[in-house]
Amino acid sequence: MNRYLVSEDAIRRSIKLIAQSIARHIYDQQEDMPVFADDSSLAVDLSYVRLWLDLLSRTPRVAPFLTKNDPLVAALKKELAEHTHEVTVQHELLDGMFTFYDSTKAKLNIYQVASVTFDLLLLLAVGSYLIVLFSFLVITTRVHGLIYNFNHDNCVSSFCLLFFNHPIDQL
Repeated sequence: MNRYLVSEDAIRRSIKLIAQSIARHIYDQQEDMPVFADDSSLAVDLSYVRLWLDLLSRTPRVAPFLTKNDPLVAALKKELAEHTHEVTVQHELLDGMFTFYDSTKAKLNIYQVASVTFDLLLLLAVGSYLIVLFSFLVITTRVHGLIYNFNHDNCVSSFCLLFFNHPIDQL
């Protein structure tokens, strides 16, 4: 999170709105309560908000990366302990099919590859080659069959004339 992209005033207004909503709910009041007015002692302290924004912007907050002794967890526990009676930290392990790695920085490599036009032209060339090869094999097979049948008939006739001294038709 970039610290300077966050509007401190928007955070202060949100904190004030949440505090007023909780106070109205607790005290069962329907109208606005001036308890958290900007000039009162319970107003949202902007320097306090800035400190927490600085801490949160410097610290990774992904659950698998946080340990029980993490500085962010310790700061939150200390802050809650000042305002509530009992604070306990529960560390939940995420078991399952996901594996989390602790690297917060990574290098992305992007390569320029051939366009889809190259793939289509290659597909067209290979397809044309296969069609020509198939046609050549089919045509030569049929021509060979015709030649074989023609020669076979002639060969049988020649065989009969050679060995029996009369044509095959007379047998």
